[in-house]
This record gives sequence, C-alpha cells and structure tokens, in this order.
Amino acid sequence: MARKDFQSTEKVLQSLLSGKHAKSKEYAGKHVMVVGSKVVPLKKGEAGLADFKKLKEKYGTPPVLTFVPRQDISYILTM
Repeated sequence: MARKDFQSTEKVLQSLLSGKHAKSKEYAGKHVMVVGSKVVPLKKGEAGLADFKKLKEKYGTPPVLTFVPRQDISYILTM
C-alpha cells in the first residue's frame, strides 16, 4: 500500500511542477503538501503543522512539502 501511495505522490508532484495538474494554476507561487493524490496548501505556523500531522496519520506516510512554481517566471536556484 505504501508503495502505491508513493507512486501516486510522485505522479502528482511531477504534474504540479510541470504545470499540467488541475491545481497548478490555483497553487502557483505557493507551498503545498502532497500525499497520495491529495494536494493541500501549506498554512503558516501551528495550523500548517497540524495539517501535516493529520495527513501523516491519515495516510501513514508524511506528506511531501514542495513549492509550485509559476509558469510565467524563471527561477534561479543558488547554493
């Protein structure tokens, strides 16, 4: 079961980051949590932590935190 959820999460992440997911425009420029096929916007502070814990309990695996890029902007990552 965990492997199936992981594959689903990976597919959703790929489609969000490429801009092909239905929620890509809605969450563009924001941080989200992805677990299975569920996408939840990341809230600030304690509310975000509470959502994280709820998703972890419900799905049995921690959600992946990611930033959904806007498709009209180029991002430069530096280290």
